Amino acid sequence: MKAPIRLALCAAAAICALAGCSTVSRARRAQEAMVRFTNDVAGARAPARVNLLGSSLQDYVAFAAANRPNLEAARLAVSNAALELVSVSADRHLQMSLSGGYSQATANTHEFSWHQKRGKGTADVSFDLLICDFGRIDARERAARENLVSAKRALAETELAVFDEVCQAYFALLRSDALLEVARTNEFMHAEHLRQAESLFGAGEAKKLDVLKARVDLSDARLETINASNNVVTAGAEFLRSLGLESDRAAREDVLGVSTNALEAMVGGLPATAYSATEALQIARTNSPALMVLRARLRASMADVDYAIADLMPKVTLSSAFSFVDPAWNWSWGFRAVQSVLDGLRKETAVDAAVVAMESARTAVEAAEQQLSCDLAVAAATRDNARQSLDTARVEVAQARENFENVMMQYRVGDASRLDFTDAASTLASALGARVKAFYAAEMAEVALVRLTGLDPWPAPAVQTVPAASIEDLAK
Repeated sequence: MKAPIRLALCAAAAICALAGCSTVSRARRAQEAMVRFTNDVAGARAPARVNLLGSSLQDYVAFAAANRPNLEAARLAVSNAALELVSVSADRHLQMSLSGGYSQATANTHEFSWHQKRGKGTADVSFDLLICDFGRIDARERAARENLVSAKRALAETELAVFDEVCQAYFALLRSDALLEVARTNEFMHAEHLRQAESLFGAGEAKKLDVLKARVDLSDARLETINASNNVVTAGAEFLRSLGLESDRAAREDVLGVSTNALEAMVGGLPATAYSATEALQIARTNSPALMVLRARLRASMADVDYAIADLMPKVTLSSAFSFVDPAWNWSWGFRAVQSVLDGLRKETAVDAAVVAMESARTAVEAAEQQLSCDLAVAAATRDNARQSLDTARVEVAQARENFENVMMQYRVGDASRLDFTDAASTLASALGARVKAFYAAEMAEVALVRLTGLDPWPAPAVQTVPAASIEDLAK
């Protein structure tokens, strides 16, 4: 019987070794993939250039989701939580361990000698099975499962954060482009005014002061154009960062081209919403990943309380072992119960600490709901105010443009002063800028509402089903 048992022992050891080799192989491959990130030599990494021209806002968000490091970190956190759940569940299973060794000792009696030795070998396989732990593993499993839920919801929250960053940067860049066109339009108007002033001055129909004032106004307009151009560069760099692109992988020209009509054809990207702040809060309470994370943590803290209470009880374990030494083999088994008696009230204190942690998790949920209510109210109000401002700005642009054209005609015939032209040009530029800002403020408010409510920004279209009677009618 000794040979078959030893054969089984060797087979079990071989299986364990193979499983360990597979795990080590996966770990080594993962290490090799990290080498290029640890190389500090300049130019060691040769990133591929990216061309995203013609992409939609949804395409930009999808690209960022595949390239932003914080999203990859959130995915790894989900994998880590899943492994933790597997690790906790493994405590329920039968545990097997193999041990072997060899030792020698002298066998001296009355006289000391180094030469009288006896050798002894050991070879054992032991099994341990947890019989009762009064709910410790159950509590740890519930906590690990809730931690996994929390990690998944945190991943969804990170995805929404990336969506928010990309959309905000996208609309900020388009807004900067449009405001640059406003500045250029203002500069063009003042340049045309200077040309007319110089022409009238040459004909003796205008004063030198008109020309000087026109030059000062043109200088101010050019300075505004320079500032607006710098804002475009800054917004472009922020948009590239939101996509997860470095400067050696793409430039603004490779990602989002400048519209030839950015001032008149402003670009939206999200469906318009109409729900109130109260309705949005009801939606967010069941859809917001941020709230789901906190609720999962609260449930995990409740499981921690169960574990702390169960830890006050003993553990009962069934153990069995085979020893493969002379004589041929020995088998032993037994029960073991472990219960701490005096531990300085550590376990009792752990129960109280778990309860405090649970109460803290509950207050975190309440505080998050209150903050969410405030943020939703602000976002909804911003959306509604921006829409009203946009309607007003469109009317103001039409009136300011008509007024500017009338002043230009009057100035040519000498019926308008230089101050009238300056006021008309400034009013038109301000109205154009207000229209741009109101339009993109509404779009950014929609982005904020998507992030806060957790709703899908681009829901799939509903599938239209045709009744059977209609199909029969069509067949006829």
